[in-house]
Amino acid sequence: MDCARTIRKKGAKEVYVLYRRKEEQMPAEKKEIEEAKKEGITFLFQHNVVKILPKEAENQVAKIECIKTELIQKEGELRPIPIDIKGSNYLLDMDYVVMAIGSEPEKEVVENLAIKRKEKGYIEVDKNYETSQEGIFAGGDIIGSKATVAWAARGGREAAEAIENYLKSKEKTC
Repeated sequence: MDCARTIRKKGAKEVYVLYRRKEEQMPAEKKEIEEAKKEGITFLFQHNVVKILPKEAENQVAKIECIKTELIQKEGELRPIPIDIKGSNYLLDMDYVVMAIGSEPEKEVVENLAIKRKEKGYIEVDKNYETSQEGIFAGGDIIGSKATVAWAARGGREAAEAIENYLKSKEKTC
């Protein structure tokens, strides 16, 4: 959301956000979505990108091929899964594409730390952002909070403050 809004504020005439699920399932603050709409950003919910088509003989984007999706509840899944609707493909003229597809912690790195993890490998922390190993802290995206730049920055800042408090408490005992 941050990228789309910034691109619009920097002068892009049209900005599209495509999301393969419904609006209420989008991992963004409702307020952010509403503000983006007010800023003129077009949302295409239950749409997905199939491919990016280049301009001929140039290293630039010309169009994107999109497809509509429907949500199907599959056994064992917590939320409905987007499935492409055959024959619903269409093209959109496009100059640039910014992909924001989410991320997960790098499994090997987290495993080597021998600290408790949550679902999808995110690091478990207490209210002070301390992990299961004393003196090891985590914040931002790695703890699996709301996946926005603002929340990641806030979590990182709060973890930094917790580290500072931890170090000050250790100084007093030394």
